[in-house]
Amino acid sequence: MTGFPELRRVRATFATVAATQREHGSGVLLGFRPENRRLGVEQIEDFAQLGPELDLATVDGLGKVLRILRAARIAFPDDARLLIGREERVAALLERAIGTPLLLALRSRSRVRFKAWTEGGVETVEDVSEVLEDSDAFLVLRRQGRFPVRLERSQVVRQRTEHEQWYEVRGIERG
Repeated sequence: MTGFPELRRVRATFATVAATQREHGSGVLLGFRPENRRLGVEQIEDFAQLGPELDLATVDGLGKVLRILRAARIAFPDDARLLIGREERVAALLERAIGTPLLLALRSRSRVRFKAWTEGGVETVEDVSEVLEDSDAFLVLRRQGRFPVRLERSQVVRQRTEHEQWYEVRGIERG
């Protein structure tokens, strides 16, 4: 047993691509439309990082791009490193692949966030594992052994726990 949830194989169609800049690098935002509606989403989105440097995230992003291009039978440079930092060019190549049937390997991911509106502003705690309440405070336990956050109940005007769920694309094959 690995401790990770099993990958789910889903047939999907490559649907959208957009060049984008993010805080940690540039790349393309990929959109896939799953054939099966039981997944509960109309579109699966994933980010393929393409730079600015050749690191693990960029290698992973290049791999996603190349697998889509290969499945669509679209030629790409012999040296894939020529695509690093060229998100506009990659997006133009991938636009030709829209409509390509693919087989995706997905892992379900989720994140819990606790928000508390206080007299001093909004407190947001990310990566929450559990929220404990007692008569005088909220104790927000966080994942991966990070320190808990204690919020005095008398200071909290309103509170809410948010749950975000998405699918991470772990593999792309020709459908």
